[in-house]
Amino acid sequence: MSFTIKKTYDTPYIHLEEGLIKMEGQLMPENILVSFKSVDEWISKYLGKPAKFTKLDFNFSYLNSCASKHICDTLRLFNEKYLEGFDMKIYWTYEEGDDTVQEVGADLESEVDIPFEFVVIGIKIKEQTRLKVKNKLTGKVGEISLKYWETIKRNGHEKDFELLEKIKS
Repeated sequence: MSFTIKKTYDTPYIHLEEGLIKMEGQLMPENILVSFKSVDEWISKYLGKPAKFTKLDFNFSYLNSCASKHICDTLRLFNEKYLEGFDMKIYWTYEEGDDTVQEVGADLESEVDIPFEFVVIGIKIKEQTRLKVKNKLTGKVGEISLKYWETIKRNGHEKDFELLEKIKS
């Protein structure tokens, strides 16, 4: 029983099949519970009788806070099965220098017992322009791609960040 959803502007490509949960792209839907209803239903059925090994393969270019929480809640469901003896591994792929997505992965890793493998991929030429920004809410300073900054602005979150400098590659 496999299930695939095409990528949209605010939701990732999703492919679900026995032994593989794959998501790739931006995850910033207006309402995660509505957008992920069919995915959550599939996962719920799958967890009733999971494969002996499940690969969870995530490659997000952006996640909003609601999406991060939903992914965390979903991973906790998988963690219950992991603790029952089902073998699983999470692959968290992010672009080199994308501190934000890497940190989300690190936070998720701390929430579950399932082994994580962080996979760093090179930056596409178009995305080599880097910006140093400060999160006004947390005070954290990090580097992000220009592409990521454009996504932040499109979503109306520019006010949450202070642009410190443009870093030329």
